[in-house]
Amino acid sequence: MRSLTTPSSLRFIATATTNAIESRARWRWHHVPRRRGPEPRAVAARGTHRTAASLAAADAAANERESPGKVKKEMDACFDVVERMGRGAVYLGSARVPEDHPHFAMARDLARDVATAYDCTTWSGLGAGMMEAVTRGGMEAGKPVAGFMILLEAGGQRQASRTHPYLPPEVYHTASFFSARKHGLVDAGIRANKTDRTAFFALPGGVGTLDEIFEVLALLQLRRIGSAHKVPFVVMNYDGCFDGLIKFLEDDMVRYGSLRDKELEPHWVVCDDNAAAMKYLETFYADEN
Repeated sequence: MRSLTTPSSLRFIATATTNAIESRARWRWHHVPRRRGPEPRAVAARGTHRTAASLAAADAAANERESPGKVKKEMDACFDVVERMGRGAVYLGSARVPEDHPHFAMARDLARDVATAYDCTTWSGLGAGMMEAVTRGGMEAGKPVAGFMILLEAGGQRQASRTHPYLPPEVYHTASFFSARKHGLVDAGIRANKTDRTAFFALPGGVGTLDEIFEVLALLQLRRIGSAHKVPFVVMNYDGCFDGLIKFLEDDMVRYGSLRDKELEPHWVVCDDNAAAMKYLETFYADEN
């Protein structure tokens, strides 16, 4: 049987199909509403925004990568102050305790007595509250006073600079990074030689003080404090202000199993008043002789 599909018939079908498609397309062009695309200018604007965002992200990433170098630079500056001023008693405490609070006077007297007895530098964060109290105590003893201030945040913007109201600039460094500041405070309290007389004191405080307390405590517990000789760490439990924290660590955490019974005893001592703290330091250093 002869096929009905000849080359000429195939050409006819193809031509008819093409004409129908083109006719339908012309009809849609004239009768079907079309969505208008964005103006070329708008496209260019969006492209510009994407470019600006990409550049901002790149700048942020670059700044983030620069931070380790900045931290190291600040740490070196802190270490320079320690070498210049000499190690001594490091005080950790609240910036919010007012001058008329009994603990302010107690902290001032403690710093004065320690500096007098051990002829050492008084170190702190050089802020208000307890830090101001120990600064005055060290000055009353006629001994060096030094420390590390921190740039504060206000309205989402970090301070460009910060100076102490009355101490000369050579006795302190103002840090932008808390990590550098804490490295400086730890270095100020270690004992490179057996004759060094240093100590860490935990005065009443809030979250920032607790952060510093646990920094020192963890370094002592893990034997990473970096000191050639043992350093006394004294918790000043004025009026039982640290009772809750001590119970949490010595009772609750032991019961939970994250601390062993009496595990922290070798690393710190809790004193209720200045007399007990001074007696402990006297015994601590007498036992080393």
